[in-house]
Amino acid sequence: MNPESAVASANARIRMLERHGAASLRALSGVWDAEYRASRLRIDGKPAPFAAPYLAINFADAQLSQSRGVMDSLGLRLRYCDLDLHRTLSPPSGFARLVFDVLEQTRCESLLPETHQGMRENLDAAFINWCHQAHGNGFCDSDLGILLYTVIHMARARLIGTFEDETAEALIEATRANLGPVLGKSLYKLKATREDQAAFAEHAADIANALGQMVEDASSDADDNVKLKERHSVILPPDWNDSDVESEVESGIGASNASTDTEQTDLQKLGDYHVYTNEYDQLVEAASLLRFEKRYELRNQLDQLVKSQAVSVTRLAREMQTLFARPENDGWLFGQEEGLIDARRLAQLVSNPEYHQVFVQDRMQLKSQAVVSFLIDNSGSMKRQRFEAVAVLIDTYARALDLAGVKSEVLGFTTADWNGGKALQAWRKAGQPESPGRMGEILHVVYKSADDAWRRSRGAMACLLSTQHFREGVDGEALIWAYQRLKARQEPGRYLVVISDGAPLDAATQNTNREGFLGDHLASVAKAIERDPDINLGAIGIDLDMSDTFNNSVSLDLGGTLGQASYKVLNTLFNVSSV
Repeated sequence: MNPESAVASANARIRMLERHGAASLRALSGVWDAEYRASRLRIDGKPAPFAAPYLAINFADAQLSQSRGVMDSLGLRLRYCDLDLHRTLSPPSGFARLVFDVLEQTRCESLLPETHQGMRENLDAAFINWCHQAHGNGFCDSDLGILLYTVIHMARARLIGTFEDETAEALIEATRANLGPVLGKSLYKLKATREDQAAFAEHAADIANALGQMVEDASSDADDNVKLKERHSVILPPDWNDSDVESEVESGIGASNASTDTEQTDLQKLGDYHVYTNEYDQLVEAASLLRFEKRYELRNQLDQLVKSQAVSVTRLAREMQTLFARPENDGWLFGQEEGLIDARRLAQLVSNPEYHQVFVQDRMQLKSQAVVSFLIDNSGSMKRQRFEAVAVLIDTYARALDLAGVKSEVLGFTTADWNGGKALQAWRKAGQPESPGRMGEILHVVYKSADDAWRRSRGAMACLLSTQHFREGVDGEALIWAYQRLKARQEPGRYLVVISDGAPLDAATQNTNREGFLGDHLASVAKAIERDPDINLGAIGIDLDMSDTFNNSVSLDLGGTLGQASYKVLNTLFNVSSV
């Protein structure tokens, strides 16, 4: 297996584990729009940061019991914590806010009923596993780290119970003895109030503020005044206190009453997403990618592939007309036996009372005022033969939609170079500033515009069979691009279909930004577009479940010959919308 395939396979496994964990989390909490991706919990697409360090988990390395325990812990948090109340009662910032959040997490775990022994074992396994890791990963190397480690153990002992660990006892013994006189009274009151979040918060805030003041006093004499996160990043989960959390909550992503211009601007700046440079981005017509002779060769090849598939384009066109067309009045039907009286035929009725064909009816015809936009992932992972099946699928759909009188657009997205290209070089020359944002040179390809008929675009469509431009993918910005093109159309029915076989992947961006930077942006963009009543968004996952990113999605197996079932995906995605 080549390195690219190995990475894709590993990422697919991690996403599968995260999806399974998120499913159990939703079942436990009852929060249907909770999702977990790249070590971040999201509620309705927005980050929900939790400070407890034992909740930060890498599914690639974690044991099954640990991953289950983390998901159970997060589920209990969502079940027993009023997040809005917690945010209101929390200290404003700094170490106090972090401690307050950890205490609330411990409270929620302590409320697990005693009958759920299996879940309690998962929670204990996750915590114990983290403790063992903390002994050797640098967590307890700083004064702040050992302080937080001690407070976590003291709170857990008070609310849940202790566990035997000689190494942990040795680490916290001195710090616990010093904290006892300061925090003892408030710690004692925690258990009695654990079923009342507001009452518990009073004592938790006393503990958090006392510790926060201790840290502030100790820091005032230090020779550095940098931020807490910069000095002690090892003790904090990846999303704690991130600017993207604050900005995303404040911005109100995808608010339904926002103007079109505002929506489009917000999509580019959701959360902490930003672009290092647009200077090298490209938008090209597909025909410019290949010379005419090569396009002609590929067109013949695509025609042969289409002919070999077990699908009738005419039949598919009728289905597309039924799906996207609407009945409209197209004049009158004369000589009917019921309906409205036709005054011009009254004389016939008088002269022949047995003659009843003197009525008229509305003549209704199916007419389409819809446009379907296909946005296709042109990343390197699609090269594994699936690109041929996608080309056949989309070419057949475009032809059938054309016959049905439905406009269609075919777009592709990739990068203009591998591993950042010129943008990465410019970043290095600038001194490699931290968190530069999206790094790669994006390449957006128009295979067929909505105003062009299939016959006129068939040569350009053949470029779908060429993989020389298949590199990496920045899915979030591609989705914005396709959305804005569709939003500018005048047709009342507008449908956007994303076709992809995996998560966003741009090596330069991933190596220079936080984990999940591209994936979080894609999820946020999808959620925002789904709130737009003018656009019907759906996704087709190629051998992949994309339901964690798109509310409306189907998974399609493109192995073997495409049959009638393969061409039911649009019906599955949009049949409800078309009723």
